[in-house]
Amino acid sequence: MKNVFAKFVSLAVLLAAGFAFVGCSYDSGTSPNGGIGTVDYGSMTDSRDGKTYKTVRIANQVWMAQNLNYATGGSMCYDNDPSYCGKYGRLYTWNDAMNACPSGWHLPSKEEFETLKVAAGGYDVAGTALKSRQGWEEYEGKRGNGTDSLGFGALPAGRYYDYFDNEGYYAYFWSSTELSSRSAYCLDLYYKYEYAFVSYDYKDYGLSVRCVQNNYTE
Repeated sequence: MKNVFAKFVSLAVLLAAGFAFVGCSYDSGTSPNGGIGTVDYGSMTDSRDGKTYKTVRIANQVWMAQNLNYATGGSMCYDNDPSYCGKYGRLYTWNDAMNACPSGWHLPSKEEFETLKVAAGGYDVAGTALKSRQGWEEYEGKRGNGTDSLGFGALPAGRYYDYFDNEGYYAYFWSSTELSSRSAYCLDLYYKYEYAFVSYDYKDYGLSVRCVQNNYTE
């Protein structure tokens, strides 16, 4: 009977040790991916101002996992408050956004945003996968936060057009693809919807920027 009890205790110790190992199995460059895997994070430093950004590999693209915060003539902090630049990055007019990304990176095209949406599960659920896990406002008693399952970490930074609004409710990201002489395509995420869609805005509006790495191959 003592031998059976000893074997039971030994098995319990081994199982506990095994669970502890599994819980610490992520490498330093990865983090939990919504319970279904890992997120492949990296980092890059903008040589122009020394700011370092988290990056993330999603399918065959490498994205900045934080909004760009490089000062240009046509960029601004939400509410003209520098503390918001630290939180959300800067808001850019389209013309400034076209030249805002550092060397080796570029403003994504409409097609690259479409590729991102597919990697995030498609139109119906991509918003939830791309949105950050906190910071989004409530809708009908439910927080609008996402799962951030790909590590994109989209924050509801709002936008600027004659005034600032939509902080906490919407995220807008410029693409490099023009719709007309006055407007260009952008990726939109909303607090109350699971979907993500490519829309358009006027070029003089201030939207967020996420840069994507040039010529990345796995």
